[in-house]
Amino acid sequence: MLALLLLAVAWAGGAAASQSSPLYLALGDSLAAGVGASEPAQTGYVGLVFDALQAEPASPYSEGELTLLNLGDPGETTTSMLASGGQMEKALAEIESRRDDGIAGNEVAVITIDIGANDFIPLILGDSPCLSNPLAEACQEAAASALTTFRSNFADIMRRLRAAAGPEVVIAAVGLYNPLSGTGGPFDAVGDAAVELFNRTVAEAAAEPDIQARLADVFPLFQDRGSELTHVAELPPDVHPNDGGHYLMAQALVTALGLPAGAVATPPSGAPPASAASPTPSPRPATSLPTVSPTSTFVSLPAAGAQGDNDTPWTLYVGLIAAGAVVVAGGLLVLVRRRRR
Repeated sequence: MLALLLLAVAWAGGAAASQSSPLYLALGDSLAAGVGASEPAQTGYVGLVFDALQAEPASPYSEGELTLLNLGDPGETTTSMLASGGQMEKALAEIESRRDDGIAGNEVAVITIDIGANDFIPLILGDSPCLSNPLAEACQEAAASALTTFRSNFADIMRRLRAAAGPEVVIAAVGLYNPLSGTGGPFDAVGDAAVELFNRTVAEAAAEPDIQARLADVFPLFQDRGSELTHVAELPPDVHPNDGGHYLMAQALVTALGLPAGAVATPPSGAPPASAASPTPSPRPATSLPTVSPTSTFVSLPAAGAQGDNDTPWTLYVGLIAAGAVVVAGGLLVLVRRRRR
């Protein structure tokens, strides 16, 4: 009898192990971790996308067998993501383990990533030269260094993910938004320009032939709605999205994954009012990204490796990145002062 029981247990364990369960693998920083949402695991954008992938009839995972592994870590940078024992190492181990386990349908099926905003935080901390003058030579050198590191690291991250996952796995990168958009003052234009140029770098990497990732363009969804979709108007101000912001990010990402935006469940607080902007289908070729004109000067992104030649577009590019970082910090300080009056 004992032998029969042991045999039954072994058979049940083997049957459970053989069941296929495709994986949604989420990588990123505090946004992927759901910071700013009322219930990060449920109303953060990753949780909303996960639910949509299972609930939408048009989804290949509508039977509910999809599982989620969210490695998002607040404060993550591209450098820390690539560090030993970091997110990338964990992600590649998961991808390779599932790919090689011999269980059909057990592979990683969807990968999403948001990363890079924290790479530029040092520009507004400590003795950064950008705090006194974001257009000074020392600040531009610091910004150029940060941007070069981000550009190289992000491309490396995306290439490693694609090489490990193979060509069939859907990989989608999430762009940035301007949390100060619509809050007034001199913050909107410089912040918008800096974020759009950041997003252009992401889009160009995603469009590389050996990467071929999709882009969830959240930038237009937050235009003139920073106070409505983030916590910047609260005390203390916080640039992270609220439930409404995470909801719109999820809609943009679901659209990039080829599903209708309506697949995303409405958060308990209700959906934010519709705006003129709508999630942009993806992939979006880098060549179609708009030329940014924060003033009367049109800015074009130089080719990789073109930095450091006193090239006006590059100089303005890194200057805008530096100024954008300082603008966010300064804008939050102004908002705090306004709220305390």
